[in-house]
This record gives sequence, structure tokens and C-alpha cells, in this order.
Amino acid sequence: MRIIPALIGSLPRPLGLAKKIELYNIGRLSEEKLEEAYRNYTKKAFEKLKKAGIKIVTDGMYRWDDIFNPFIRYIDGVEVNGLFKFYENNFFYRSPVVKGEVNLLDNPIPKWVSTAKEILEEVYPEAILKAVLPGPVTLAYHSLNEYYESLEALAKDYAEKVLTPLIKELEVEIVELQEPALASELSRATREDEVHISREVAKATIEKLGKVKKLWVVTYFGTPQIIPKGVILNVDLVEGSLPDGVNGEVGLGVVNARETKMERADRIRDKLLKLSGNFSRIYVTPNTLLDFLPESVAWRKLRLLGRLGGE
Repeated sequence: MRIIPALIGSLPRPLGLAKKIELYNIGRLSEEKLEEAYRNYTKKAFEKLKKAGIKIVTDGMYRWDDIFNPFIRYIDGVEVNGLFKFYENNFFYRSPVVKGEVNLLDNPIPKWVSTAKEILEEVYPEAILKAVLPGPVTLAYHSLNEYYESLEALAKDYAEKVLTPLIKELEVEIVELQEPALASELSRATREDEVHISREVAKATIEKLGKVKKLWVVTYFGTPQIIPKGVILNVDLVEGSLPDGVNGEVGLGVVNARETKMERADRIRDKLLKLSGNFSRIYVTPNTLLDFLPESVAWRKLRLLGRLGGE
């Protein structure tokens, strides 16, 4: 069994970059200077990930305000609404309001991924870069649906008309889908007073996307209620558990990204040892997005993950 340290989702946005974005928003910094800042901070992040021993990385999502924005601004049929709380966190997102049939518009995301790949090849060529996108099920649950007859129909169109064409454009081997709804919302799907996506539809929708490109499906805030075939499933072991039926490669969220207290490496190793006979490869990751932590603590937790890597 190989244990490989990996990053999922985003890194906390550095204070210096946040100040640059603020200056740009008030017209005191040019677009060229902002792009230079994004590149410089992405390069620094890759250098620190290399030093920490993280083998599979994202670009830190420094250009994103949350897992939906600005992506949802590039979807026809969608308007952007006010702030909503992202689960039980002091963290907010802007919601897509679906007014018509969704379709992908021209967008800069493939260029962002290509830029990150160029920087990574310069400073950390042995690492593997994942592109990160919100998954169709989570997108549907976090939308204000004013057009589609059901959340299932919305999720299918998000997958077929928005995510599929975008994923085809991305110059990476692996695309990470952020899908907390597979653990959170689907666990409540038996309540008859709520509108839900069936587990069968959720599973089929993701598996169809997995035929476009290799998927790394990240779940958190609970135990995933479905196990899509042909994907790397990332499971939150802090607030959830590993469901029966997962095999082959798996991502395990073993450090708590919502608590500053540091874990003990020996206890994590003991937990991984108990699973050693079940998987050909284990990717050790944070249990959720690192945005919930102070930047210094997030990097300490990543360095801890790096020490867990090996055979």
C-alpha cells in the first residue's frame, strides 16, 4: 500500500494577495499587476507544497472566492445572488439563481489551469496538478432553482451542458469535483418534506462525468452515501466514516481543517495501518477546505501530511 500526501480544494488566501485584490476592486491596481500577483503567490504556494512533501496539488484556488465563484458567473441561465452560509462554518458563498436553461459561457478557467500548470512545471515538475470544480450535485443543492422542474434535472444539465464541455478543455489528467452534498444533503434524503436528488441519479450523473476525464470526488461533513465507480473517492474521516465497498485508490481526510489543534502523526499512522490491506493506494488529505484555518496552521497541517507519505 502506498500512502501519498495530497491537497484537496483551496488554500487560505494570503493576506498580501487579498490586499492586491482589494486594490484592484477599488481601481487602484491594474489587471496586469493583479495577474502578476496571482502568478507570484501561486508559485510560492507550489514551492511550499514541494517543501512540505505534498505530491498531488491544486493551484490553491487563489482566484476563487468560494467553490462556486466566479465559476457560476460563466453559466448562461444563471444569476448570482447574495451571501449564504456554507454549511456550519463562518464562511459564506454567493448562490447561483437559475433563471433558465444552463449552458457554459466563454470563461477563463482553462487559461487559469494552464497558467498554474506552467508554473508547477517550473518549480515542482514531479507533482501532479488537479483542476478543481464544484460537482453537479452540490451545484444543484446550492442553487436557487427557479426554472427546472426538479433538482435532478438541474444536476443533469449542470453535468452535461456546463461541466462536461469545461472538463474537456482542461489540460490536466485529473479533475477534482467538490461534492460535499454526497455526504451532507444525501444523508438527509429520506425526509419527505424536502426536495432531494435520488442517490441513483447522483451516482449515475457523476459516473457519466467520469467517462470524460479521471475524477477525484471530494466529500466532507459526513459519510458519502454513494460510491461512484471509476473515480477516486475522498472521504472525510474526521466528521464521517469510510463506507463499505470502497476499494483500489481512496482519498482519506485525516487532518481536521476546521480545528486549529494539531493531530498526532503516530495516531494517524495507526489508523492508516488498520486500512493497509484494503487499498492499493491511499491519498492522505485534509478532511475539507483549508480556508477555514489560519494560513500558518493550514501549512503546519500540510507538513504533517507530508510526513505520512511513503510505502
